Amino acid sequence: MKKLFQLFLFSIAGLTAMAQGSLRIAGLQMDVSYVIEKNEKAIIKYLNDLKDEHVDFLITPEGSLSGYTSQFDGELLKESLTRVRKAAKDLNIGLILGTCYKETIGRREYCYNQARVYLPDGTFMGAYSKILTCSPLDNPGTGEIMEYVQGNVKTFSVNDVEFGILICNDLWATPGYTTTPNPYLPWKMQESGAEVIFHIINSGTNQKYKKFHEASVELWAMTLKMPIIEVNAAHGDKEINARSGIVDHEGKRTKIVESSGEQIFIYDLEL
Repeated sequence: MKKLFQLFLFSIAGLTAMAQGSLRIAGLQMDVSYVIEKNEKAIIKYLNDLKDEHVDFLITPEGSLSGYTSQFDGELLKESLTRVRKAAKDLNIGLILGTCYKETIGRREYCYNQARVYLPDGTFMGAYSKILTCSPLDNPGTGEIMEYVQGNVKTFSVNDVEFGILICNDLWATPGYTTTPNPYLPWKMQESGAEVIFHIINSGTNQKYKKFHEASVELWAMTLKMPIIEVNAAHGDKEINARSGIVDHEGKRTKIVESSGEQIFIYDLEL
């Protein structure tokens, strides 16, 4: 299958040192497989494509390294993560990396659906774990609600930019896939100090959900007067049901990325 690669560049040309209150970010809409080595190779490839773009952070979709599954080898994932982290550090690019992750505490193994945050120098800032995990309405209590440990609201501060991260359904509370009360996580992120939200997604291709997904993001951005930057997973040449790109503080889509194929976009975020 032919993969598409496209580079979008917004705002002013890249600077070697960003002003306080600003970040240069790249969003990677990539095909996410269930093969860790394949995902690792793709992420490192795109990191190298960005080596001259002076990017502060690369943002990847939900489950982009592990695959969007809880059925992966936790030790193999950690080895792969070490290599990805080193590649990013060598290029002086930070990561907001979507991946599932396993930890053993005592005799029990716990699995999380996370966004792991690494500074350009490789320092691990911490991880946000998905809170509003999905479960089908016709069979509540099954699905990822049983597979992943839920996280807590938290924000990160880099270069005087306070950002929150939401993973897929955290923002939407999609009908049919949400069997617990809606915690209104975008609002809670703002209450916790977030000035911008990075929304990492792996939502598939069912077009029945497209209007709901996109309108939900636009309404939250408008209501909170806060930009939301979205990075979805690609599904080959099929059209995805939530477009990657930028939704500004007025709820307007100021940049929409192609709805199919692998894409990468760069955005100078200034608050």
